[in-house]
Amino acid sequence: MFVNTPTENKLAAAAKADRTRLPLRVRDENQAIRAILQGTATHTGARFFESLVQNLAQALGTYSAWVAEYLEATRQLRALAFWVNGRLAERFLVDIDGTPCAAVIESTELVHFPENVLDLYPRNSILHDFKAVSYMGAPLLDGKRGVLGNLAVLDRRPMPREHNALAIFQVFANRASAELQRVRAERALRKSEQKFRRIVETTDQGFLLLDQRFRIADLNEAFCRMVGHPPDAILGRSPLAFAGEDFRRFLAANQDDPLSYRLQAIEGTLLAKSGRTVPVRIHGDVLLDDDGRGIGFMYFITDITHQKRSLQLAGEVQRNLLPKPSPRPGGIDLAGRTLSCEEIGGDYFDYLPSQGCVSAHLDIVVGDVSGHGVEAALLMATSRAFLRTQVRSDPCRPVSQVVTALNRQLAGDVSDSGRFMTLFYLRIDLEAGRLRWVRAGHPSALIFDPRADTFRELGGRGVALGVASDWAFTEENGPQPMEGILAIATDGLWEARDKKQRPYGQKRFRDVVRRHAASGAEAIIDKVYADLAAHTLGMLREDDITLVIVKFDGGVDAIPDYHI
Repeated sequence: MFVNTPTENKLAAAAKADRTRLPLRVRDENQAIRAILQGTATHTGARFFESLVQNLAQALGTYSAWVAEYLEATRQLRALAFWVNGRLAERFLVDIDGTPCAAVIESTELVHFPENVLDLYPRNSILHDFKAVSYMGAPLLDGKRGVLGNLAVLDRRPMPREHNALAIFQVFANRASAELQRVRAERALRKSEQKFRRIVETTDQGFLLLDQRFRIADLNEAFCRMVGHPPDAILGRSPLAFAGEDFRRFLAANQDDPLSYRLQAIEGTLLAKSGRTVPVRIHGDVLLDDDGRGIGFMYFITDITHQKRSLQLAGEVQRNLLPKPSPRPGGIDLAGRTLSCEEIGGDYFDYLPSQGCVSAHLDIVVGDVSGHGVEAALLMATSRAFLRTQVRSDPCRPVSQVVTALNRQLAGDVSDSGRFMTLFYLRIDLEAGRLRWVRAGHPSALIFDPRADTFRELGGRGVALGVASDWAFTEENGPQPMEGILAIATDGLWEARDKKQRPYGQKRFRDVVRRHAASGAEAIIDKVYADLAAHTLGMLREDDITLVIVKFDGGVDAIPDYHI
């Protein structure tokens, strides 16, 4: 261990000796440069440092040379390579306090003791063992001049200052610094990778790493368990091979330019070797290089089978709440359909026929609870139950009063949640041939007249339900068309986007209705949803979608008995 820091007088004496002694020359400057390049060009890591100290000692003709990494926490130097008397020696770990190396580390400058180094450090046993006379060392610095380590030579002869020797020494130091920075970065990356690998291997979530060709480059045991295949049957294959039908279509649509699709969280299905479909939630994204270019994908996959079972049961219950079959009063063809973005959703439609009033009528309701999922579904079910109770208790009650009562009820239920519900409530007066409606913050209904080839909107003033408890809704009215198509939809239809983030929009919807106006109501919905699927190919549904089509065709007969 090095001990005993030299006094200022001793350092001054050493400096004087440096100025008065004749310089030694590098044996061959060109050969020294070639030795640096040839000896280190093909090596990295330990082999690089071993070659470096060997060539440094030979170029300067010194007894010993070493390159060491500085451990700041313990103020120690750990040798990366150590050359002594013509051979590599065992690497050391020493404290720097009281050593020539301490002056290098603390000053961050080249330190040169041309002779009498034992006089400067008389109690240093290692210097005595090496019969050291002279020392030269340079710090290895990072880009912010932080100390990484040092490069040093020690000789049994005086080592006077000589310009070429110092220049050669600094070249070696710069090479050593660059390699040590690379080694440290590689070590940090390897440590991070090992930590990441431990996380990946011990998690219950499946893991996939995909390359730029959308092929599986890495995976973990959890994913193997999900699909029932060993790793060698998965690596190198496309994830399409393990995706359920719907999810396969989504992946295939994005496979042409997968690096442009920034995935965050989606749900899909995997197909296990046994044939079992495994519902999964996938979190991940594109992997980027330092220049922001896509280089692959990383996905974590969660088996959500147990969650889906409960939600699927809830979804069955919710679907049973939807009206079926549709009532078919004379002269009216009626159909409706909801597509939820999850197993259950917040969209709602219903038919509420009524008789026993002065004029028989059919009520059609389309609602959209903010958000989707379980919370929205519960609020939807509450609204449906309330409306049906209202109509059952007083079937002749004006539409505006029904909606106003529902608003007061919902305002109390959602006051602290921030949720709301838009609603379009349409009443078809079958005997009087009139339409009466209330629009509560919902998109306007559309009526297409095939004879005039025109669309008009059923608008009206009204806020969303649950926003203002004291809002008094007013009823709009107009004549019932003898022929035509009336459409009521939720905004999930108009706002559904394609891969370029373009919404489906009302223009495209109107074109589909116009082209298929001669078809029945159910067929028109089929055509609209088929066109919507083509528009959103490769995209996952982000909102619930509901569409009700009413097709008027001639006269109006008495409404059939339809129980609610």
